[in-house]
Amino acid sequence: MDTKTILHLCKLANSQESKHITILGAGIAGLIAAYELERLGHTVEIIEGSSRIGGRILTHHFGDDSKAPYAELGAMRIPSEHKHVLHYIHEMGLDKKLRKFVTVFEEQNALMNIQGNIFRIKDGPRICQQYYQGIFLDTSYSEKTRLFGAWLKTIVNTISPGNLRESLDRDLNSHLMDELERLDLEPYFNEDGESIDFHGFIKANPGFRARCSKALDMFFSDILVETSHDLLQLEGGMDQLINSLAAAIKAPIKCNRKVVALHVQKDGVKVSWLKGKQLHTRHCDYVLCTIPFSILRKMDLRGFDEDKLTSIHNTTYCPATKVAFHCAQPFWEKHGIKGGASFSGERIRQTYYPSVNTNPSLGSALLASYTIGDDADHLGVMPEQERYAYVKKVVSQLHPEIKAPDMVIDMTSIAWGSYEWSDGGCSIPWGDDVSSESNHYIHYLEAARPQNTLLFAGEHCSRFPAWIQGSIESALEVVYEIVTHKPLRATGGAYLNTSTFGQGNAGNINITARDMVSLEKRRPNN
Repeated sequence: MDTKTILHLCKLANSQESKHITILGAGIAGLIAAYELERLGHTVEIIEGSSRIGGRILTHHFGDDSKAPYAELGAMRIPSEHKHVLHYIHEMGLDKKLRKFVTVFEEQNALMNIQGNIFRIKDGPRICQQYYQGIFLDTSYSEKTRLFGAWLKTIVNTISPGNLRESLDRDLNSHLMDELERLDLEPYFNEDGESIDFHGFIKANPGFRARCSKALDMFFSDILVETSHDLLQLEGGMDQLINSLAAAIKAPIKCNRKVVALHVQKDGVKVSWLKGKQLHTRHCDYVLCTIPFSILRKMDLRGFDEDKLTSIHNTTYCPATKVAFHCAQPFWEKHGIKGGASFSGERIRQTYYPSVNTNPSLGSALLASYTIGDDADHLGVMPEQERYAYVKKVVSQLHPEIKAPDMVIDMTSIAWGSYEWSDGGCSIPWGDDVSSESNHYIHYLEAARPQNTLLFAGEHCSRFPAWIQGSIESALEVVYEIVTHKPLRATGGAYLNTSTFGQGNAGNINITARDMVSLEKRRPNN
């Protein structure tokens, strides 16, 4: 359902009585919910544990000039089909700043480091096969099968965490090479016979994905998005969306308030938080919790049912670490690199180049390392200066220019896996053991399911984990749940909850045309 339709339904169903909603977390989900609830006439208050707003949208600006280089330490790209995100970019007057995001494997002059051998991505399918051993040397398979299998391995090695890389290796050796040999691969090789249309292959052969491990099959969806040529970015930084939303919200955003306990009661929710060392407790009618489950499960939680607690405790988060360098000059442009990413190898994986213009006299920002999974943990536990030195050393294998004196002006990094307010880069729908088909898979509907008047939103409560789209979609669904909920009403000194949240579909808006007509008749003045 598109954004305007959801908001129209919220307006039609909105009760005349103003409600007060306490929102926990000032990331994108919390801000969107606050913005829309206020526009519908409700009162909100926003409590944020950290000293800043934005959650896992975090833009680091290397200077105060509006054209100064910047690096996205959090969310950095927007798939063109993520219409909820684009709606709010337009709503905030930022659509003129939308630019193409040049992604991994898209810039053909970018580089790859395979076992110490450096070559350009455009030569990748032909060359990388030469450096893989084992099954890729088995001449019982055709040349195209071995070439395709090697390129598939390279793509997964570049983007995926270590456990999924290992899962692919197991699958290739046990049965996937046989499956590739059975399929007609010819249509997916370009005219030169070397470049491979991976997107076309995956879309045309769903049976191939079905024969992968379940986790790898699910991750292929992310790979297809991350390597899409239809990604967008906000010139000037993704934090512009956060700052614009915050400016449009009337309610103050109260930072440095660490929530430590949630007690679900019949007549609302008791919320406890620390401001400094002082404990505060308040009874709230409605609470929207956008706090990641990785943090929520460390709190004192009472009044939750067992299934909800299982969801909170078993939702898996993938670590992510980013390291950015402020460089005196964009030395990579001399090699014909205008954006995209190189595969730097070792523990730093992807190196992204800027594809938007900044003031050249102020230097340029290089996202020197973007890692997830075990690689992110490896970098994340390093002391910061050791982390910078390691990344610089590995990147210098691709770009020796980075070792020149005064080339790196400044550095910044974040390890989301150990970040106090997220304890992870994003949620993943599979567990840690990707080789186990019996492993738990947490469904987003259970993550989103309310507990009385305690509601949940965020990327972990959506169909789009790890994406801004998911956070916004889940926030809009909660807005609908709140405005359609019959208020708590006092009766003889006690409170009666006249309806419950999430019946039937756990918060997903699922309204028929008949329902819409009924709503229109009930609220003719809207």
